[in-house]
Amino acid sequence: MKTTAIILAGGAGVRFKGKEPKQFLKLGKKTLLDLCLQRFQDHKDVAEIVLVCPKAHLAKAQKIAAGYKKVARVVPGGKTRQQSSAIGLAAAGSAEFVLIHDAARAVVQKEVIARVLKALARSAAVMPVIPAEDTMVRVDDKGLMNAVLDREKLRRVQTPQGFRASVIRIAHRLAQEDKKTDAPDDCSLVLEYGLAPVATVEGDATNIKITVPLDLKLAEQFLKT
Repeated sequence: MKTTAIILAGGAGVRFKGKEPKQFLKLGKKTLLDLCLQRFQDHKDVAEIVLVCPKAHLAKAQKIAAGYKKVARVVPGGKTRQQSSAIGLAAAGSAEFVLIHDAARAVVQKEVIARVLKALARSAAVMPVIPAEDTMVRVDDKGLMNAVLDREKLRRVQTPQGFRASVIRIAHRLAQEDKKTDAPDDCSLVLEYGLAPVATVEGDATNIKITVPLDLKLAEQFLKT
């Protein structure tokens, strides 16, 4: 079964407040995008990679991607994560399974990728998760707490999320027909349209999403361990 990894590097990194998108920042001697691509390049069960990046930085992304033989296509992304994901899917061609991953999680562990792929043998949609360790509350429009949630039933979502390609393609088609553009991730679309149960596998606390400068320092420490 052919598996394509779709790497979403289309964000502008507004919250990071850097001079360029965070995927082009360096962690040690390599960019975050390099580190991310290497992890999927090295995985034996990933046949090819589709890289989705900002249109304004297409040439820079293509130059980096040239160093990874599994990168089959580099395509410009959309205005939202959901749109970029749909563009990546369209470029995935004949893939039977897809992994959709945020490039901002540049230090994803090979064990997490392997667990997602293994679960795809029996599930149509899979997401890695980790426990919610803090007390979680719900607030109203005025910022007042109105409920304490049971954290034993709550999980923090990570990527890569894995799918039977046919299922996630339907999810995105339905979302486009509904003019929906702001889904937080891809599994949420599968769930929203009731296309398949979404299975969960164990993620990893070090599989952080690099969003602010402090995250970059944390990721650097994780790479040293």
